Amino acid sequence: MARLRVGVVGCGTVAQIMWLPNLRQLDEQFELKAICDLSPGLTASLGQYYNVGRCFHDYRDLIAEDLDIVIVLTPGSHAAPAIAAIEAGKHVIVEKPMCFTQREADAMLATSKHHGRYLMVAYMKRYDPGYLYGRELVRSMKGLRYVQINVLHPAETLYFAHHRVKRFNDVPQATIESLQREGDRLAVEAIGPVAPRMRFLYLDVFLGSMIHDVNALRGILGCPDRSLFTMLWPDDVTYPTITTVLSYDSGPRAVFTWSYLSELRDYFEELAFLGQESRVRIQFPSPFLRHFPTPVEVQGMENGVEFRQRLNVSFAEAFKEELLHFHECVHADREPLTNATEGKEDIAFLQKVIAAAAPEGLGGEAVQ
Repeated sequence: MARLRVGVVGCGTVAQIMWLPNLRQLDEQFELKAICDLSPGLTASLGQYYNVGRCFHDYRDLIAEDLDIVIVLTPGSHAAPAIAAIEAGKHVIVEKPMCFTQREADAMLATSKHHGRYLMVAYMKRYDPGYLYGRELVRSMKGLRYVQINVLHPAETLYFAHHRVKRFNDVPQATIESLQREGDRLAVEAIGPVAPRMRFLYLDVFLGSMIHDVNALRGILGCPDRSLFTMLWPDDVTYPTITTVLSYDSGPRAVFTWSYLSELRDYFEELAFLGQESRVRIQFPSPFLRHFPTPVEVQGMENGVEFRQRLNVSFAEAFKEELLHFHECVHADREPLTNATEGKEDIAFLQKVIAAAAPEGLGGEAVQ
């Protein structure tokens, strides 16, 4: 299959640690033709390092290039650059979250359908070999009773030091503040006039981190039907612990706890499926570690004896696997696994999770 010409919009941390190195290694499938970032120093540095001659600071200039795919990795909502790229005839990959509001999601879906271009949300965990192996084990379980999802999230900078990550303090402060105001406006549109703290958590935690686990759960059991309640504590920290109880009408309940424990460099993320006869635990590594396996722990009974197994399925990198999947989808004219419909539904469900929080957890103001 022919190589696909790629342009990358947004060259921050995840782009430098994962996307750009993986594109270079997958040189039989992709050709990196153009990059774009608001930082002139960063585009110049990365352009030289990756031998990319076309470097831009406005995504509209990049999408005017002769490209097959545009990958949008910017902070904030991805709606505007994704829609513009699709209208310019490009297939698009967006980092999660796809966008911030249902209105944006509808516009992205409609544009993708109208122009006949694919739009994939980069939920890399769904392409992880360990996750896929564990998924089949869970689907074969009998008597699944409940699910536990736990994320213990250290400060991300603890995982950056061993990578080549370049930063330049050359983006005008007025531009940064304008982007922040736009994000805040979209958060109000999405979840109503809640307190500023809750708007920040909606964008940074619910959509920035928890959305991965909601999507991973739906990839195995489907999307939960509702959130029964949501709690946030304590009130005097930037990142509170968040617990929500998710319910399936004809299935188990899931208890999902996300906690920011900043100083301990031990990222922990587990989806545990607990049944009458067996247990399956899928344990994701930090997303900033390359080629770390996703262990699957299996527990059960055999001939009256309890057993436990820890399985390392593969060292294949999930970020690479999703790129290969999209390459195949474009050539085979097939809808991606994690498509824009899933991206929209994940955002809608997390809005329900927030709506299930007590008013005090929202900062004293109820969601409208």
